[in-house]
Amino acid sequence: MKFRPYHWILAALVVFVGDYFTGPLVHSALLFYLIPVAMAAWSARTRWPSLALALLWPFLRLGVIDLWGWPWPVWVTVGDSILDAILSAGFASLIWQLRNQGRTIRTLQGLLPMCGFCKRIRTSEGWQRVEVYILDHSEARITHTFCPECGRAHYGHLFEEAPPGSAGPPRS
Repeated sequence: MKFRPYHWILAALVVFVGDYFTGPLVHSALLFYLIPVAMAAWSARTRWPSLALALLWPFLRLGVIDLWGWPWPVWVTVGDSILDAILSAGFASLIWQLRNQGRTIRTLQGLLPMCGFCKRIRTSEGWQRVEVYILDHSEARITHTFCPECGRAHYGHLFEEAPPGSAGPPRS
């Protein structure tokens, strides 16, 4: 699922307002503030929006606590906010890394109907070359080369058998 920036900003505002109205006795802010942080980490191309949100919200919450009248000692509340920021930043980094790995590990699955002669693959749009299909359905990059058998068949006059231990065919 792809979240747009306004989704997680709106979620952060809802949690922020809800935190204010629930008062100081409901201390589940770390749990609820992680929702927009996770949304930002899941959908952003870089980890910076989620890290910024993760580091910013505990200190914005200090303003809410100030509006409540500091029900706990200030040094305890500031220390708690610093710890919340560190934990939130770590959570944002883990979610971003998990999503980034998910994008990297995208694989082909199932059976591919392939022509036995030209090796093109049948899709709903028609027949595609294998290279095009792989590029469209995975994160793989394709580089072209040839095997020794094809090298001898197509470039026999240039492709001589290399002696064992050499780097490749001799050059003329």
